Amino acid sequence: MKQQRNETQWLSLALLLIVSVSLISSLFFKEKWLWMDEVLSYILISDSSITHMNDALVSSMDQNPPVFPNIYWMLGHLITENPQFLRAATVVVFAITLTIFYRYTTRLIGNPTTNFVLITAIVALTYLNLSLSTQIRGYALFLLVCVGYFTLIHRLITSPDRAGLVVAFGLLALLLVFTHSFGLFYAAASGAFFAGLWLWSKNRQYLIVLAVHVLVLLVWLVVWYPNFVIQTEAGKPHSWIPIPTFSSFFTIVGELAPSLSSSLERQSVFQILPFLRFFLLIGLWAYIALPRLVKSSFGELIRDKAFTFYLLAGFFYLVPIIISLVVSLFFRSVFISRYLWPGHLLVVYQLVYAFYFFRDRWQLSAPRLAFATRLLPLYMLLLAGFIFYQNRKLTAFPSGVLSYLPQLDKRYPVFVETADYFLPIWFHDKKTKIRYLLDWETAMNKRNILQATVAHKVLKSVREKYNVNNILTSQDFNQSMVPHFYVIDESSNYQIEHFIENGRVQIIRELPIGIKGHRILECILRS
Repeated sequence: MKQQRNETQWLSLALLLIVSVSLISSLFFKEKWLWMDEVLSYILISDSSITHMNDALVSSMDQNPPVFPNIYWMLGHLITENPQFLRAATVVVFAITLTIFYRYTTRLIGNPTTNFVLITAIVALTYLNLSLSTQIRGYALFLLVCVGYFTLIHRLITSPDRAGLVVAFGLLALLLVFTHSFGLFYAAASGAFFAGLWLWSKNRQYLIVLAVHVLVLLVWLVVWYPNFVIQTEAGKPHSWIPIPTFSSFFTIVGELAPSLSSSLERQSVFQILPFLRFFLLIGLWAYIALPRLVKSSFGELIRDKAFTFYLLAGFFYLVPIIISLVVSLFFRSVFISRYLWPGHLLVVYQLVYAFYFFRDRWQLSAPRLAFATRLLPLYMLLLAGFIFYQNRKLTAFPSGVLSYLPQLDKRYPVFVETADYFLPIWFHDKKTKIRYLLDWETAMNKRNILQATVAHKVLKSVREKYNVNNILTSQDFNQSMVPHFYVIDESSNYQIEHFIENGRVQIIRELPIGIKGHRILECILRS
């Protein structure tokens, strides 16, 4: 037992270092531009006043609670506001999360070496991990809080009356719902989970945990709900997240599981793979869990901690998916993989548990420990190299348009039709006179994409809260302000077309551009 504990400690340290060093080092060998949401985060974090930052937070600039920006504001102002440092901080948070998860699950099932290989392989093969773990966004912090939340729930299954655990759970639940708005869905799932335990076991001590859920909800309603109402105005009348379809549902949930190639799955012949992954997970959970649930008593089940965490993992993987799907179909779309990211670690445990389940059932012999130990250093090197390489080639900002900007006359401003282009170019490229036009009429036009209204409200808040004059109002769009300009016109957006059609804008020439659905127009504005 002591040997296994020591091995777990050393491998935990190795996991922490491999993930941190590989991802952080890769940041210096890839494009350093922040993408749209990261720019919004950085604007808030770099605010000289934390009071003003929190005032700006409660606007259309962001739609999440205050924990992440306040923690990163203090971190940035105590150490450095360098974007690479803040991204590295996110990487460290992610690496700590994986380490905690590895240590906890290894105490439940398996052996340290096998678990290390299984967990790191699954994590490295999941694109979402590489994407979200290097951003100046709150997702990694949300993941860390969720890991603590899941482990506390697991411990409360057998000890719902332990005062220390109940208090810790209440505090962590508050942290959960004040870190990300999606935390409300996980809190709702845990409430349903403990309600089910109470109905099944008839143990009134579970009512204590349910009472904590009610208390947390009341605190959130009193402290944050008025601000939440203001923030959600950005999503009216449209959410920027597309309403899920049959196909997109499986694509999104498929991103929570490992894949050999995410780009390969975008090809039509392989688009069935996310569908198969989802039903494989559900099928495994049903095959392993349901027979024991039917045959065993409640007391017998909760004594098997590895199995109860498997039950919990399946429940907390599926229920938030169902909640977010229902909300998206009947209220406002929130169905996106990065909000569901905590479910990925639950997928990891389900796969690890299934590995040991079938190994024992089929009586497969494990590799000799000495042999595995000799190969482990080589595996670690390959893992570090793979993570470095995979993250190095990932880009969040669509930078192809940048190569066309130098050919434009520097005297004239360049208008873009999306916040995706405007915010990164405005933030990084001080030479280009980048502009964005706030025009509610075109944002609401049926020929425009739904997210145009969200971008309008977000950038309106950026202009008002941080005096960004590159964002022009409709009143500023006149011949004296911008008589001659360029437009990066995207076929998916309807804005410049409106002014061309009503005769206010005249196209002088169209410049060649090799990006599908794009054209660069040189224009003049008529009075």
